[in-house]
Amino acid sequence: MLARDVNDFMPKHMVNLTQNALKRTGTDLGDAKIALLGWAFTKNSGDVRDSPSEVCWAILVQGGARVKIHDPYVSIYNNIPISNNLRDVVRDTDAIVIMTGHDEYAKLDPIELKALSGQDHPVIVDGRNVVSADEFIAHGFVYKGIGRGDKNEHALR
Repeated sequence: MLARDVNDFMPKHMVNLTQNALKRTGTDLGDAKIALLGWAFTKNSGDVRDSPSEVCWAILVQGGARVKIHDPYVSIYNNIPISNNLRDVVRDTDAIVIMTGHDEYAKLDPIELKALSGQDHPVIVDGRNVVSADEFIAHGFVYKGIGRGDKNEHALR
């Protein structure tokens, strides 16, 4: 029962982290363009059973955000388009939200992502602790991560 409660809470927590990070950049959720990375629940697979991504996506869209989704293993789900082109999904976004721990996401380059986003202080919310918080912070990102109270309130560079 407790595990189910935690799983049900996580999409809402991810949205809250995203919204709080966007506020630091002066962006309202309703005006935000968001790249949601990972639709599958299980890393490096197309297994979408019990994935928190759908709930997170629905809350973001209901809040007015424009959300593009990337997953290298899932191409469509319930008529929701999912791209396998990471650059296209990240281009011109305010926030990048990592929902799945795919190996591909552990290799994300903050310099390239920042350039693609077009933002001085893009947001990255790491729900799987797959990126280096310090590296993204050093390149001007507003970083938020699950269980990263040590990094979540960092000064902007």
